[in-house]
Amino acid sequence: MRGGPRRQPPTGGRWQLWRRFRSRSPLAQVGYTLATIGAVLTVVIGVGGYYLYDQLTGFHVVDVGGLTHRAIYGIQNILVLGSQERQGQVGNFGFEADPYTTNSDNLLLIHLDATHTHATVLSIPRDTMVYEPACEARIRQIGIGLQGPFQSTIIDGALNIGGPTCAVETVTDLTGIRLDHFVEFDFNSFRDIVDAIGGVKVCVPKGGYHDPKSHLNLSAGVHTVTYNQALAYVRTRDTLKGPDAGGDLPRIELQQAFISSVVQKANSTGLLTNSLELYEVAKTAAKALTVDQGLGSVASLLKLAKSLTGLHSKNVTLITMPTIFDPANQNRLLPEEPQDDVLFQMVRTGQTWRGFFPLIPPRKIQVKVLNGTGIAGLAGRTATALRALGYDVTGVGDAGPTTNTTVSYDGTASADEAFTLESSLTAFPAAQNLLAEPAAQGGRYGPITLILGDDYANFTVKPPPKSPAPTGKKAGKAKKGSTEVSDAAATEAPSTGPGAVQSRNGAENICEGLPLG
Repeated sequence: MRGGPRRQPPTGGRWQLWRRFRSRSPLAQVGYTLATIGAVLTVVIGVGGYYLYDQLTGFHVVDVGGLTHRAIYGIQNILVLGSQERQGQVGNFGFEADPYTTNSDNLLLIHLDATHTHATVLSIPRDTMVYEPACEARIRQIGIGLQGPFQSTIIDGALNIGGPTCAVETVTDLTGIRLDHFVEFDFNSFRDIVDAIGGVKVCVPKGGYHDPKSHLNLSAGVHTVTYNQALAYVRTRDTLKGPDAGGDLPRIELQQAFISSVVQKANSTGLLTNSLELYEVAKTAAKALTVDQGLGSVASLLKLAKSLTGLHSKNVTLITMPTIFDPANQNRLLPEEPQDDVLFQMVRTGQTWRGFFPLIPPRKIQVKVLNGTGIAGLAGRTATALRALGYDVTGVGDAGPTTNTTVSYDGTASADEAFTLESSLTAFPAAQNLLAEPAAQGGRYGPITLILGDDYANFTVKPPPKSPAPTGKKAGKAKKGSTEVSDAAATEAPSTGPGAVQSRNGAENICEGLPLG
């Protein structure tokens, strides 16, 4: 007999499991192996997930009043503010006259539809004079305690005076739109997030952008900007040309092109579906942004990001609130009525901007005509002309002596009707929303009042346009892959005047609609 005694098979639980495994079919063995590996991976991912969660802490969460704080699913209205606070900022951002000021250079109201597949990004110019409700002041330069209300004050100061709650209440009062969440970023956080997504492509028209104040120095063409250059690009305004040259409106055009580029990049790279890349961005955002308590968790932030995977750039609309120059101060802007109220109502009701203001059939519009000129029979003759166009004229009468012809309406709900009536006049009269703040600005549908003033000789009644033309010029396109930018690509949509709206589609060529430097 060769060798020693015969070796006995091992015993024990592990041997029994091995025999049971070897007795199974090859297919079952594969399935068993995969299930085991899956269980191990589950444990590893669970431990790793806890580590990731721990790494994502560091949110700066503030208690913001005036918000719904509702879950991130469904319709969302999010206020995003960019603060110009310079204390503790890394880099040279110019002189700060008042330390610790937090004026909001950027005010964005982002509306997401119920499916998060369409978005409207409404820019509110920081130089706009608005009503500001009473706010609890937080800085000694202003004075501790309740301040205001102010009937007319610059909107970017609300954040500075009373913090996020004051900013939320001011924007809500202006727009009549109930806000759900709040996000604030400063110079450092903006740069960090731009770097986290690998930089952003921007376009510069012929002549380049050379701004000594923002420290931007870019030649004509397409550039990928990061960190300081990215910040300088969105802050540049002093050397920009066009309506409101050197002011906020041309700078908003740059910012809208920048946002378009970010959305296009997210779509093309699949950023929101790449868990690892999204984690890195979320980690940066968690440490960089200030958010309300409804967004102050890892779960909320990631759920919001994941909910945007179906949002394509072509379904993103960037639009600037219509304004006019303040006659009392050409460096300030005033909301343009009823155009701004039409936009607010569109956002409130989920309508999409199509490049023009919606018009209502005249037969659905009730109009009262008042004569403030002293010219006998003028109200009656105007009423007859309006009835011929189909308007439901409910009555005529006299008003006190009036210099300017005016269209008056009660709240954003009637703004469409007011704008349609204005469109039936050869020149746009002044307009006013009769709801005095702080009353809720939504209002309800009601008759429109046309008050004829001394300037009425300049007006003629005419049919409203059947199909409104898009507002603004169509900008030229740069050649694909080219860094040469034509002058046509640097024209801007009119930003002031009746029916003029500064806007762009998120899928638009980033070399279109840019201000010249």
